[in-house]
Amino acid sequence: MTDASQAQHGDSHALPVVALGASAGGLEPLEAFFSNCPDSTGWAYIVIQHLSPDYRSMMDELLSRRSKMRIEHIEDGMRLEPNTIYLNQPNQTVELVGDHFVTTAFGERGHRPPMPIDALFRSLVERPPEATVAIILSGSGTDGTRGAQILHNADATVLAQAPAQAAFSSMPRSVLTAGAVDRVLEVEEMPEAISIVFTMGKKGRGALTEMEGSASQAILKLLERKYHVDFSSYKPINVQRRIDRRQHLRGLPSLEAYRVLLSEDANALEELYQDLLIGVTEFYRDPEAIRILRKDALDELVERSDDDAPLRIWIPGCASGEEAYTIAIELSEALEAARLDRKFRIIATDVHRRSIDIASAGIYSETSVAKVPAELRAKYFIQHRDQYIIEPKLRQSIIFSVHDALSDPPFMNLDLVSCRNLLIYLNEEPQARIISMFLFGLRKDGFLLLGPSETIGRFGPEFKQINARWRLFQKASSRRVLDRNILSHQLGSATRNSERAPVTSARPAPRRNAATNSTFFDMSHREMLIAGYDALLKRYAPSSILVTTDGHVLSWFGAASAFIDTMNNLAEWTVDEIVHRDLQFPIKVGMERLRQGVLDISSREVKVDMGGGRLRSVVLRIEPLDQLTRSRLMLVDITFREASETDAEDDPPKSAKPISFNEDVLLLTRRIQELERDLRLTEETLQHVTERLEASGEELQASNEELQASNEELQASNEELQSSNEELHAVNEELVTLSTEHELQIDKLSELNEHTDTVLRKLRVGVIFVDSDLRIRRFSDLVGAHFLLEAHDVNRPLAVVTPKLSFIDLPKLAREVISSKTSRNAEGDHEGHHLRIEVHPMMQKSTTQAEPTTGAMLLFHGIDTTPA
Repeated sequence: MTDASQAQHGDSHALPVVALGASAGGLEPLEAFFSNCPDSTGWAYIVIQHLSPDYRSMMDELLSRRSKMRIEHIEDGMRLEPNTIYLNQPNQTVELVGDHFVTTAFGERGHRPPMPIDALFRSLVERPPEATVAIILSGSGTDGTRGAQILHNADATVLAQAPAQAAFSSMPRSVLTAGAVDRVLEVEEMPEAISIVFTMGKKGRGALTEMEGSASQAILKLLERKYHVDFSSYKPINVQRRIDRRQHLRGLPSLEAYRVLLSEDANALEELYQDLLIGVTEFYRDPEAIRILRKDALDELVERSDDDAPLRIWIPGCASGEEAYTIAIELSEALEAARLDRKFRIIATDVHRRSIDIASAGIYSETSVAKVPAELRAKYFIQHRDQYIIEPKLRQSIIFSVHDALSDPPFMNLDLVSCRNLLIYLNEEPQARIISMFLFGLRKDGFLLLGPSETIGRFGPEFKQINARWRLFQKASSRRVLDRNILSHQLGSATRNSERAPVTSARPAPRRNAATNSTFFDMSHREMLIAGYDALLKRYAPSSILVTTDGHVLSWFGAASAFIDTMNNLAEWTVDEIVHRDLQFPIKVGMERLRQGVLDISSREVKVDMGGGRLRSVVLRIEPLDQLTRSRLMLVDITFREASETDAEDDPPKSAKPISFNEDVLLLTRRIQELERDLRLTEETLQHVTERLEASGEELQASNEELQASNEELQASNEELQSSNEELHAVNEELVTLSTEHELQIDKLSELNEHTDTVLRKLRVGVIFVDSDLRIRRFSDLVGAHFLLEAHDVNRPLAVVTPKLSFIDLPKLAREVISSKTSRNAEGDHEGHHLRIEVHPMMQKSTTQAEPTTGAMLLFHGIDTTPA
């Protein structure tokens, strides 16, 4: 260990130890971990796995491809060394005492089930906590939980793999439930987190959960003010890593210096913004996922499309648009295969304006479209020199828009949402918020496609899983569940916006304040104007009632309030409800005249009971007003007659036509006839609809019975499939056992062949085996080197391959031995070497013949180790 490494760990000079516990599914995270680990950190790595005693582990060979560090299998008494990976062996418990390993065979300390990860973790409690990190990776069971609790209580650092990333999440979840974890991370993030712990000591754990002080927060505020994106929803360690990367690329010594640069240089801020928004996409990314989407989602949407409404698809986080065009191509192919001309609309969104501009242009390089099948590339792209342009008709079916899925409202009535590899960059709460938005926007039976490492979390009961490997789900209910956090988040933003100009605003603060002040001024001005109108109407308007042809009373003026009663019914302001009953008949007649297009001003005199048996004569003057709106207006002017006036002395008001009772009767009779006709037509229509509903009900009943019968058949088929599945599982287990045995036999045969070749080389004896047809079945390395034989010479005739010997005809001698079944010898010189040849008969089993056949074994003594 170097002096620098020792200095950073304080006075204890303890060798930093990283202990990793893994079980089922642990190979992949271990490979990912060591792929991201530097080779000269000065740390020691101890990997404890659950190993089968009947199977030789290949972990050392697999990890050697990922790391250049030395890899050792743990032996009792072995000393801990830096930059070394230590692997446990089957059937043993490993403990670290000081800097030496102590191993114990399973069962020597009692009959409890072996917990090798717990045993190692417990032994690490004596080491300095600032130089100890324990990691729990994928695995079944709870091994490692108790040891992690002990280490956590001793102030050592415990990390756990994110359960969503683990193939088997039992071990990470168990240690999480026990509350013994300092940080839950993806495996690729762990080496950097460990470096912070070993560099900063106990303070390093705080750096895992928070940004590096006020400088980082200020940088995020600069980004938020400029681009209106809240990066607090993103995983802090990912954000911090990219900030550090840009800082180092700029050659700045501190985050504060980088913050100053960002506040002064718009180009540097744009670089960081583009680096934080990870736009990873391509045409036909994960072809198997696209195939599953086409077969299980797009084809089904096309099959059940029986209306004229277009299919609606939302692709949030579309980056430069490749995935949106891929889905558009597959959906076009599905519609063409079904011979349907139904339209579809794809809404592709992203927060990055530059990416949206690239996607909208629809121009891609030859390298970008390399994964598109050749026939589809010729059909949906126009080649221009070395670029490919999206076919205009396909481009018109896609809308590209700047949209923040974390804060902007979701799109509605969606048949499919494709959001792959966006959620993995977000914290848990924003992930749930986005899934809630997808659930709110999807129609019933709509589809949701996520990335292979993403899950729907607590919204699992709302979806049916279609494909577990590629995370394809279908909405199982018609509910529109919207996470309350979305509303509170947006409401909180609105409240903050009205109080001050924060850096988290989605629009520039000065504009918002101007809009707010303008709105307040407009509202105050409108209220004063309405108050002025009311004062003018009270002073100059005649006693009248403003009525629509639908019978709604809009307002009344002056003395007309004596004929209005709103005390009994404040909800419905209609002629029937609030107007004096003696005035209702003439007003309704005027409404009917206006409905029929009679625009003359009419008048009539009416006796109104004012209460207590006192009658009062009034003249109603009905005048049409607005003729443009659907509910046309009329003004009912009310004029009182004085007691001294007589009917004969009064003339009707100017321009008003008096209406006789007979005209009223004729008008109303005509109206009654129209209503009776409409009622009769309505009854006939209802009768027809009722008959159709009854017929449909019978058809549905028949279809239901057929579906029940089909369901019973499917249940029977399902039971048969389950039985077959169980049988296949049993056969598979037998095949695995047999395969293991074969591997052992192959290993033994390989070892035996190596031993045989070694013996023959030491004895300077070469061997050639031939069958009954004198074809070479096998030869030793020594003969091959001397006679220049190659691997392809196997199964070739002996007379063709071997050289001609001057003292013996070798093929003839072998044929005589096979026919006589007796051994022969021959000696002579060949190219300066004295050879002695022995040919012996031997029985050979054949895979094509029932009986064994006779072959020959040719032994060559005196062969030199160098070729002739």
